[in-house]
Amino acid sequence: MKFATSALAAAAFGLSTLGLGVTAYAADQVLEEGIDTSTTDLSVRVGIGGLFQPDYSGSNDYEVVPWPIVSLEYLRLPGLGDFGGRTVGFTIGPSFGFVGERDQTSNAALNGLGDVDAAFEAGIKAAYEVNHWGAYAAVRRGFGGYDGFVGEAALYAVWRPTDVWVVRAGPNVSFADSDYFNTYYSVTPGQSAASGLAAYNAGSGFKTVGLQANAVYSWTEKVDLHFRAGYERLIGGAADSPIVTTAGSENQFTAGIGISYRLDLDLFD
Repeated sequence: MKFATSALAAAAFGLSTLGLGVTAYAADQVLEEGIDTSTTDLSVRVGIGGLFQPDYSGSNDYEVVPWPIVSLEYLRLPGLGDFGGRTVGFTIGPSFGFVGERDQTSNAALNGLGDVDAAFEAGIKAAYEVNHWGAYAAVRRGFGGYDGFVGEAALYAVWRPTDVWVVRAGPNVSFADSDYFNTYYSVTPGQSAASGLAAYNAGSGFKTVGLQANAVYSWTEKVDLHFRAGYERLIGGAADSPIVTTAGSENQFTAGIGISYRLDLDLFD
């Protein structure tokens, strides 16, 4: 396996949706206990860690990249109530993601396919969590390396073995439109001639199914330690791509560890 670091990833804005990892860096952490909402107008969590993941989607080579941790935990707007509030139940909020650049010289399997720029993703998520289970769905649009839409949905169990630990784990599925699939899985006739891979049109639809787990340890009132692990299997047009079948793998694994700090700001009082 190959190990590398990517400076671009350090600028990414996001964490796995509700703490569950999906593709690349996809955003938003579920709300944790301990925020004093009586005096806090804005609470943001920021941190950094390391993430072990395939060096491109469909690869069987792996790298270690920075894992930026940024999430909006609480926002109170005067006259509008709470946005992203901590009440257990239904919430709607922003969703962010980041896909690192794909350099054709970084892996022999990519020779002749050309480079793909890094992409930033922004969109919206909806989530519901109560007692020992939760679910979420998110849709984002890409800017940069691709211009299409991606999304994911998950159902997960919630376990709180102690007052300082919370674990969330369960199955998830991801999907994307043709712009995303063409960028990362299709092979044009020109690319076929340059790479030796068969020409291929990946289409669109479901991209992966998998299992994800995230654990958060509240070290102090404001400092958290984050642990994540996941397995995803490429399906459909992504799994059948020559980029995957010839020199890659349908099976994709991730693991990460990080630390974050919660910033509480009083904006309106």
